[in-house]
Amino acid sequence: MEDNDSINKPFSELSRFLKENRITLKKEPSRAQAKETVTAEDDEHLLTEAMEGVRTIPPGEKRMRARKEAHIASHPRESEEEKLLQEVLADHNVINVTNLPEYMEGYVEGINPLIMEKLRNGEFSVQEVIDLHGLSMESARETFEYFLSDAVKKGLKCVKVIHGRGLKSKRTPIIKDYVK
Repeated sequence: MEDNDSINKPFSELSRFLKENRITLKKEPSRAQAKETVTAEDDEHLLTEAMEGVRTIPPGEKRMRARKEAHIASHPRESEEEKLLQEVLADHNVINVTNLPEYMEGYVEGINPLIMEKLRNGEFSVQEVIDLHGLSMESARETFEYFLSDAVKKGLKCVKVIHGRGLKSKRTPIIKDYVK
């Protein structure tokens, strides 16, 4: 197929459009002309041109006030973080949990139901993930509590906990029940 037979001709009507609307395109200078222009203007000329209209402020006129130093909030002490974690882990906040065979989901009571719908639809990014399956109960407990504490410290809003299905447990899924 020849170049002229192409179906996609985005600029084929450009010249007609320019004529109808009386639009003229600016012609680019040749490389030689552009090079001459750059070498002809030295730094002083450019600075003078840029500073045109600028005046010196006399010393007696308005002075700017010194800015107050921004107060930098200190990191919460470990005891405050532990207290916050204990509040989350204790039942001070009512957490609604839906326990399904493959997974469970939970959220703090009072949250807008539309938020959970958006979460299920993948509209929120999971900010951190932890995988507990295969760990002993004690190791899973420590790991989970540290993960949750760290998530609270970081102010994370959406975390994912992989607890496993408990297929190797004798009775019920131990880690899943603990996380619940």
